[in-house]
Amino acid sequence: MYTLYWRAGTAAFAPQALLEEIGAPYEKVHIRETDAARTSEEFRAVNPLGQVPALVLPDGTVMTESAAMTIYLADLKPELGLAPAPDDPARAVYLRWMVFMAAKLYQTFRHIYHTDAYTGEASYIPEIKTTALTELERDWAVLEDALSPGPYLLGERFSAADIYLAMFPDWHLDPAGLLERFPAIARLHAKVLARPAVARVYEDHY
Repeated sequence: MYTLYWRAGTAAFAPQALLEEIGAPYEKVHIRETDAARTSEEFRAVNPLGQVPALVLPDGTVMTESAAMTIYLADLKPELGLAPAPDDPARAVYLRWMVFMAAKLYQTFRHIYHTDAYTGEASYIPEIKTTALTELERDWAVLEDALSPGPYLLGERFSAADIYLAMFPDWHLDPAGLLERFPAIARLHAKVLARPAVARVYEDHY
């Protein structure tokens, strides 16, 4: 049994969707956004940073970082084709986009929604946020190009990276406007959310 520490609208979306895709038994533990919940002794024992998601594997191993969970879970059932095998040339492209989204897209969103974590000077916050919004638009443009001809990041081949990408549009300040500006991302978002396993998770989060 897996245990997923989660909160709606967070990066717990992707690993939860992977748990559903591979049919793994899991339980959810809801961690509220309040300081008391995130800093509780029980949760800090799981993730000292007090962040969700955190995933406890059946053997008790703790995973943090949603991208790492997504990669790990996709590899558990190779017969489902959720990730290219290590000796598959497509593996390099798959890992490229997984790390790009975790290191670039995810972190740019953090600069927008948690701006105060990046400066001790309140007067800098508007400029940091404006710069992050500009950077985010460039990130989306890179992914839009990557989806040509698509429809997936690996061309016609669906992978867990597409689930990870589909998590982000709903974080945007203007999701409808984003999907209108980037039709390839909109197409992928719709295709991924149409998958029954992902649709079940989407109902939990939005």
